[in-house]
Amino acid sequence: TNNIYFLEPYQPGRIPLVLIHGTASSPARWAQLINEILNDRELWGRYQIWVFTYNTGNPIAYSAGILTDALKKTVLELDPEGKDEALNKMVLIGHSQGGLLAKMAVVETETLFLDQIAAAPLDELDVSEETRAIILRSTIFKPLPFVRHVIFIATPHRGSFLSGHWGAGLVSRLISLPGILLKSLQELTSRDPDVAAQITMKDIPKSIDDMNPESSFIQTLSSLKIADNVTAHSIIPVKNREDRREKWNDGVVGYESAHIDYASSELIVNAEHSAQGEPQTIEEVRRILIENLKETAEY
Repeated sequence: TNNIYFLEPYQPGRIPLVLIHGTASSPARWAQLINEILNDRELWGRYQIWVFTYNTGNPIAYSAGILTDALKKTVLELDPEGKDEALNKMVLIGHSQGGLLAKMAVVETETLFLDQIAAAPLDELDVSEETRAIILRSTIFKPLPFVRHVIFIATPHRGSFLSGHWGAGLVSRLISLPGILLKSLQELTSRDPDVAAQITMKDIPKSIDDMNPESSFIQTLSSLKIADNVTAHSIIPVKNREDRREKWNDGVVGYESAHIDYASSELIVNAEHSAQGEPQTIEEVRRILIENLKETAEY
């Protein structure tokens, strides 16, 4: 439901492992990882795999709002009385842009993003309830209380050096935003003259624009720390380890962008950007999943 798909029917007592793919990708990219986890003797019967699907061209905050909303609704629908402890040990894995969505699920944004698009507080905006709900969902984030671990794979925390490339600009122009989002933004700009003075429809950021290192979105997101009760892990592919560290990259994201100081573990994988199926990546995910079981005294 709600953009969340289960590989098997929900089974109480199994910890959700939520996979979030990256730009111009799909859940199919997780096939090798899924296969290894489902067939692992130590993990078997301990986790249930969910995949999140979304239009990767949409603004990142818009997609992150859909993700957090979908996870909250899914957990509530599955366990309305809050009896399944396993749901409170959820693990999110995000590749590339998916990692940014995962981060937004575990940060407190207050009004930092809202202030970038609206000249007045949300309750003072002259917009419909539908538009207000979309703006709220896409700008105000609080850490999801049931997430315990987040695994970032090739995640551009400080942006991607490719996002400013002429080809990325062309791709960005070809991406069409969803009608409901355009309708809400048009309503916002038509009713708020201060916003209208700052935004034109062609300026609405697509996900590629959001990942430009110069964008206010990525700079704001990178400044935020994740919730204290969430443990972060980084898996960073590097294709040119023979170069100096400041030049390390995977062809899309530089090491300096993917590295975060607050990660409890960081593994550098000799690979290019699409490293989800690399043996080193899969083994590190497995290690983290076993660590999660040990923390919860279920190992």
